[in-house]
Amino acid sequence: HILIGYSEGGIFMTRDGGTNWQPVFDKQLRLSIGDIVFDPNNSSIVYAGTGDPNISGYPFIGNGIYKSTDGGSNWSYIGLEETRVISQIRVSSQDANVIYVGAMGLPFEKNRDRGLFKSTNGGQSWQQILFVNDSTGIADLVIHPQNHNIVYATAWNRIRNNYKSLVSGPDAHIYKSVDGGETWNKLAGGIPEDEKGRIGIAVSPVNTDYVYIIIEGNEKSKGLYRSTDKGANWEKRGTFSTA
Repeated sequence: HILIGYSEGGIFMTRDGGTNWQPVFDKQLRLSIGDIVFDPNNSSIVYAGTGDPNISGYPFIGNGIYKSTDGGSNWSYIGLEETRVISQIRVSSQDANVIYVGAMGLPFEKNRDRGLFKSTNGGQSWQQILFVNDSTGIADLVIHPQNHNIVYATAWNRIRNNYKSLVSGPDAHIYKSVDGGETWNKLAGGIPEDEKGRIGIAVSPVNTDYVYIIIEGNEKSKGLYRSTDKGANWEKRGTFSTA
């Protein structure tokens, strides 16, 4: 059972391992898909966030988040319309009602509908729990596999319109909360302070003390970093080429 989302093509589903596919999202207003997540507690429940988080030269926007209770065959709208670009969705494995959503906001202009949002009732209502500023959204997001109150989120300065393409900035940082988003700490030890672009993040499922980030930036900052103490300190482990 697999679902695939496209930057501007909706969602296709297979229930036979990829032999046959059918479109299952074509009735919706926006067909740009940013993320699709199965509820780890119930594979019949699926969430789909709209809007293309790559925010390319021709950005595709969405109109919020959708939920399916039948494995993706049918969808209902559950909010966050003004976020326009949803980058990541994470559902708690301890409590299916707890959902975190990272959003980049409308890419054409500065706005407050960016950041990290949380629901504690399965998507019936949402609260913005992290807002950096009106030109910075959340590009990546991960929750601790055993404790959904521990959350890591990466911020990205991004504006894209006919006059401006902001792809990096001083607000591209990694944020961590240990209380479900009530308070946040900016992680820094060993990470260059100069302007950075998009940041990806992952927590090891084997040893959750190990956290990895990959940074797009200048020659000094770009590369792969590892923390062995839950994000307190970082060591650069390698570089990569964007050519």
